[in-house]
Formats: sequence, C-alpha cells, structure tokens
Amino acid sequence: MMNTSSPASKIAQINLLSVYLPADFSHMEVADKLNIPLKKGIEASFYAEITDTSPSRFLFFTQFDVITFVNWPKEDVSKALKKLGLTQSYEQATLYQDYNITLNTDATTPFHVDNNKIELRELSLWPLMIVSLVIAQSVGLEKFEKEVDRFYSKGRNMVETSTSFSWMKRHEFADYAIELSLLRHDMVLDLMLLDKPNILWDNEAYEQLYNRLAELLDLQERFEVVTYKLNTLKEDITMMIDLYQHKHSSFLEWIIILLILVEVFMGFWEMFFKH
Repeated sequence: MMNTSSPASKIAQINLLSVYLPADFSHMEVADKLNIPLKKGIEASFYAEITDTSPSRFLFFTQFDVITFVNWPKEDVSKALKKLGLTQSYEQATLYQDYNITLNTDATTPFHVDNNKIELRELSLWPLMIVSLVIAQSVGLEKFEKEVDRFYSKGRNMVETSTSFSWMKRHEFADYAIELSLLRHDMVLDLMLLDKPNILWDNEAYEQLYNRLAELLDLQERFEVVTYKLNTLKEDITMMIDLYQHKHSSFLEWIIILLILVEVFMGFWEMFFKH
C-alpha cells in the first residue's frame, strides 16, 4: 500500500504491522500455512520478500511468535492471519503495533527516526529487518508485561492467603516460583534484549538505527521494570516458602517433644504402676 502526493513524488508511506500470534508456531509452520518460503534473517528471525508488487512486500517472523507485515494491504493481512488461526480481527484478538514508514529517496541520511515517524532512504531488506525486529521485540515485551501483571495479581492473592499454610499450599507456592523462573528465562532468551544482533557490530548505520528505535520504544527500561517485578515476586514467594518450612519445622519439633513426653510418661507408668 503506497500513498504519494503526485506521480513524480519521491516520498511514499509504507505501512508496517507487527502482530503477536497466540499460538506457538515454528517458522516452517508459518511458511507452510501461508505458502510463503521463509529465509533465515538476523538472530532468530525469518523473512520473505514478495516482489509481485511495487514496491515489494516483506514478511518477517520471530521465534517469539510475532509476525510483521510490511507494505501489505489490510485485507491481505487479515487473510494471512486467518490462515494462522486468528478468526477475529487482530485489533480485538491479540497484541499488535502498527507504524507508518516514510520512504524518502531524496533523504540525505540512510534513515531518520523520531517520535513521529520512521524515515528510510530506500526500501531495502536489512533496514526493514532491523526496524521489524525492534518493533517485534516491543510487541513481544508487551506480551510479557501483561503476563507479569497477571502473575502479580495471582501472587498477591497467594501472599494474602498465606496465613493458612498446608501441605498443598507449599506445593502451590513451589509451582508458582518455578513458573516465575521459566517466564523470566523465556523473556531473556526469546526477546534477546540483552544482546544486539551480530550484524550491528559490522555496520554502524544499522547499529544506530537499532539503538534509536529501541530508545524510542523504551525497550531497555520496560525490560528492567518487568525483570524487577519478576524478582520481587520470586522473593516474596521464596519468603513464604521459607516461612512455611519454618512453621512446619516448629510443628515437627512440638510433635517430637510430645512423643518424648509420652515416652517419659509411659516409663513412669511402667515403673510405678506395674510393679
């Protein structure tokens, strides 16, 4: 989809849409369902360039289940998402972020990014792949943000009801702590926010583009907030488990004391009343 002010204009608007897929897909499954071969891109992303339109369409898919459409008409996006199991519109069914990319062939720099727009001098694969990766990371991070908020509500309720300890309650806390650890590991490994793509080390312009977009989308700050919440939850749950174990140990100690008293009483009984 391209809008131009006049036939001679060298400025065009290209739409970019990143959508989170609730179902867990491999890149091979996505390629098969859409009948679009995907090639290996940067890090854990895959791409396809479709050249039957001018300018070309692009499709990007990441291992954390975010698919990005560049220069796709909305009706074609809807058809593709239905093939991937989204029967409702993506606006209602899942997380997404959309942006307009300005294609300006007269630009003096390869790219320009600010709060209002993303401008590229040419619609080429690598800049688009970097833009798509950063926005996909933002969508993926939003998914983890919502997951952590859900865990926070559940964790608060568990802490509030922790006064009534039981054997089942201890297992509930332990299972919850394991879920938190797995969620944190998934976030770190899947989103790859701690490490930049290797290609950025060899191209200063690409690195600047990645850094600028990541800064505007507050990826690092949001990642740190989510990590802090996860650590806080895990500390609270660990404290509750320790408290339960302490109470359980105290209970066992009283049982041992009681058994000793019973044994002493039985000894005195045999000594004074059986002879």
